[in-house]
Amino acid sequence: MSDDLKDGFCEREEKTNKVKHSWLPSGQTRAIMGDQIAIECYCKHCNMREWTQTSRFEFEMLQDYWKELR
Repeated sequence: MSDDLKDGFCEREEKTNKVKHSWLPSGQTRAIMGDQIAIECYCKHCNMREWTQTSRFEFEMLQDYWKELR
């Protein structure tokens, strides 16, 4: 995910009380060329959605991390 989205703020609250985005996977993924995987994520605060891509190895690590969050 690009740094401006990863470190960006939600716009759901007033400017004096900004909340940083907290990205979670939406469950939608796509295989793309070059052993890459696209993942759709959403912010749990403002529901903004964004696609990002990762390697297959990083995706497997993320899956293990997301299983621990359940």
